[in-house]
Amino acid sequence: MVEGIYHVWFSTKGRKQALEGEVGDDAKRLLTETAQRTGIRLFEAEVAADHAHLLLAVTAGQTLSSVMHELKGASARAVFLKYPDLKIDLGHHSFWQKGYGFRKVDPKHIEMTRQYIRTQTSRPLRHDQ
Repeated sequence: MVEGIYHVWFSTKGRKQALEGEVGDDAKRLLTETAQRTGIRLFEAEVAADHAHLLLAVTAGQTLSSVMHELKGASARAVFLKYPDLKIDLGHHSFWQKGYGFRKVDPKHIEMTRQYIRTQTSRPLRHDQ
C-alpha cells in the first residue's frame, strides 16, 4: 500500500559537477537498480551535473528516510568502487550531500512531475558556479 509519493532532490557533496558523462549515467543506473533490488517503487530518476531528482513511492513498512538512506548509500558506495579517484576530485569521502529536499506529490500530478524530472538535463543550473 502506498503511503505517499514524493519528488526528492539531492546534490553531490559540495555541489561538485561529478554527474556528467559516464559517472552520471552510472549513478542513475545504480539508483534505479538499488530501487529494484530493495523493493523501492521508483517512478522516475534523472541526474544533472551536480544533483539528482527522483519520483518515488513510500509503501507500508518504509519511511522516506529509510528509502533515501538505502538509495544514496548504495549508489555512493558503488560509484566510489568504480571511480575511486572521485574521492580526490570531490575532496571528501562522501559522494552525496547530507540530507535531501522533497515534496509530497498529489497522484494527479505524477505525470507533470515525471516530465519535470525528465527535463532536468536541459535546464540551466540555478546556482553560482
